[in-house]
Amino acid sequence: MSHPDQPRHRVRITSPMAGAPAHQRRSAREEIDESTAMGEVYVRSLVRAQLRAALVVIGAVTLTIGALPLLFWHAAPLREATVGPVPLVWLVLGVGVYPWVWWLGHSFVQRVERNEARFAALVDSPTEPDIDP
Repeated sequence: MSHPDQPRHRVRITSPMAGAPAHQRRSAREEIDESTAMGEVYVRSLVRAQLRAALVVIGAVTLTIGALPLLFWHAAPLREATVGPVPLVWLVLGVGVYPWVWWLGHSFVQRVERNEARFAALVDSPTEPDIDP
């Protein structure tokens, strides 16, 4: 234990690759191809991002479309309402849901493609150049 009057020693924390010579550094593609621990981190990160996107869509569908039958069941005026000769329930569940589903699917595909593009850019980037402090 150090005395309060003594200065503390600073500890510098760096990446293990920071001190490695350039010929020992590996690109992300090499890390993944060789199934190193770092390669597994890269792949796990992509899988987590894709899973997160899927769970967001599943949650949105559950909270919106899944709740509609409950809403109609508990709200008798909505259940009995009609638009012309067609019951409102049929219009909402049979027609009104599709634009929402299309938008959710479209936004999901965009997010997943963006995740994959970022991952591909990471994997295809060359190793970091040496930077002199």
